[in-house]
Amino acid sequence: MSKAQYYQQLSSVIDNALLHLYCQIAITERFVPIAQRNTIINRFLKPKIKDLRYKTIKGDIKIMVQIGQRPGGNIEVKLHELREMAMECKNRMNGAQHLYGLLNHLFDDHGFDSRLFNNEEITEKEVIYIIAEHLENCFDLDKQIAPISLCIQFEKNTPDMLLAVINNTSLFIAEVKEYNADNQQTHILLHPADKNTHVGINNK
Repeated sequence: MSKAQYYQQLSSVIDNALLHLYCQIAITERFVPIAQRNTIINRFLKPKIKDLRYKTIKGDIKIMVQIGQRPGGNIEVKLHELREMAMECKNRMNGAQHLYGLLNHLFDDHGFDSRLFNNEEITEKEVIYIIAEHLENCFDLDKQIAPISLCIQFEKNTPDMLLAVINNTSLFIAEVKEYNADNQQTHILLHPADKNTHVGINNK
């Protein structure tokens, strides 16, 4: 599991625990004291310690439960603090790691191989090419600062199909910068996921 997936799973468990708490509070007209809130959250979290789906964050869940069991502990407040930390770490993930994760996803789940472009090699269809020199200017220490260029010549797939796959990952926002309909050569730009941009095809 990548760091991005780790923080995503941790945030999801925290959000669901808080949502479970507030749903329980909503169905009662009585004030729910801290001790009872701790019990509600712990009952939700404890089964997840043995659940293999959460083995990567098993230690984090144990810590949450222990906080709720301590005298004077307030697991609700701690969950809010952990949620902020997890979201901050997730948002600061290096953009290069996002790119690596995207390329792995495109290969493993959709069969798109990816390579660094080499002038001395013949390019192949349905392979995503990346210009190494461009990557040096796309990232600083913790964020993407310029669009990433991908080049591909389609044979059986379409630009719209690849755009949809990339955009559905929420790692980047993809748009077609140039498209040659005669030979289906396509230049795709990857923008940071938080950037608002028009996604479409510019025929050339």
